Amino acid sequence: RLRVQGLAHRGQYGDGLLIETAAYVQTAADVAAVKAHTGHAIHLRRDGVVMGTGGNRFGPLSTHGLGDKADRWGPIFSGAVAIATGSRHSLALRADGSLWAWGEGYAVEPAPLHANVTAVAAGDTATIARTRDGSLWQWDTGRGPPRRLTPLPR
Repeated sequence: RLRVQGLAHRGQYGDGLLIETAAYVQTAADVAAVKAHTGHAIHLRRDGVVMGTGGNRFGPLSTHGLGDKADRWGPIFSGAVAIATGSRHSLALRADGSLWAWGEGYAVEPAPLHANVTAVAAGDTATIARTRDGSLWQWDTGRGPPRRLTPLPR
């Protein structure tokens, strides 16, 4: 179960509530992982579906509420095993190692970004992925090609 508390002015709770609460409120069930940033949140359901809610001016929720906000959880992507989100973009990793991205600097619809990925993390405007060979790759808000960082020892 996913329980939330705090500001909800952009619909971050996913239950239609747009005001702050002092107590924790359950807003989703069957959640395997959750990631959130400034005004939006995504969670990964146990069945591999990525759900999103909150502010969506730049597309971190794909087309779900695009242009303003989504105040209810909506499906974005399927087949994921891991997720990450920055301030204006989101990512999903599939078991086959394909990394998918959407939001500012990427397409609005989820699109493949890289292959052979084993882990992903995102910050405000950056994405970092580790590939099966131990290499680290970085993207800055989808601008230009990825940059290979210092390889990790095998």
